[in-house]
Amino acid sequence: MSNFKISRSRVNVLPIAIGITLLLAVFPASWLRWTSDIADLVRVPVTPVSHVGTLVTSWVRSPAEVPGMIEDEVERNALAEMERDHFRQLHAAQMLRATELADQLRILQNLPESALRNPQPPLIIPIDITGKQLQKVSGTIELKLISGASERIQVGDIAVVGKDIVGRVARIGSTRIELHPITHKETGLTRAAILPARPQQGRAPLLAEIILQSDGSASMYADVSATSGVQKFDLVVLDDPSWPSVAAGFTVGIVESVLQLDEAPLRQRVVITPRRTARDVARVVVLGTGESAK
Repeated sequence: MSNFKISRSRVNVLPIAIGITLLLAVFPASWLRWTSDIADLVRVPVTPVSHVGTLVTSWVRSPAEVPGMIEDEVERNALAEMERDHFRQLHAAQMLRATELADQLRILQNLPESALRNPQPPLIIPIDITGKQLQKVSGTIELKLISGASERIQVGDIAVVGKDIVGRVARIGSTRIELHPITHKETGLTRAAILPARPQQGRAPLLAEIILQSDGSASMYADVSATSGVQKFDLVVLDDPSWPSVAAGFTVGIVESVLQLDEAPLRQRVVITPRRTARDVARVVVLGTGESAK
């Protein structure tokens, strides 16, 4: 009879324990923080045994070696130095690239607004160093043919540095673009206008309309009226309808000197020198007039 009562008490305790467990399971985690302390107390007796098991495991199974690990100290040092030099080279390359992009941004910022409104975006093209004819001040200069340039550039397009024309495209090859400087002898007669360098009272805003000529030297010349009032350092800007319309108003050069012509007392010879030349820069901006922008 007593055994039966004991079994019934065990049967009654089991559902109660299960019910309590389920009830605790739905409680918020913040209410059951005390259970972690109980778990730590239960884990204390088995902790030494787990440490012993870990030591035995590490003794039976040695840790795997790192693949590719060089044991020789000299070889490790050599490899470290090689990797150091490699990353230094990558860092220098990125610095040069960042400097180049900054230079290109400054070049575009120096362009006049009319060039930025051109239907075709300006092209920044590097100058091929081997294409500079050092013995000829006004010799042909070669530009690198960058991707997409052949569709956007046509013969006769201008190359500029800031607000100054430095040349005109003479030929487009398979790998190079030939550029004639503004003072090249094949540039021919070019219409231009002379403006005062600093507008002042008593000086006209347009001093003279001229026809520029070049003999292949570093400068150009034109004849003006002796009463024009042209002075040294006045600006010479392009005003030639045979050139691309985007080129109008760009600076061709400055007046270097004004000479009296003995054979024509009423005329003066004006010598004009470009302010900027393509030979002095690493890249130029070509204002293309091609129809394709691909």
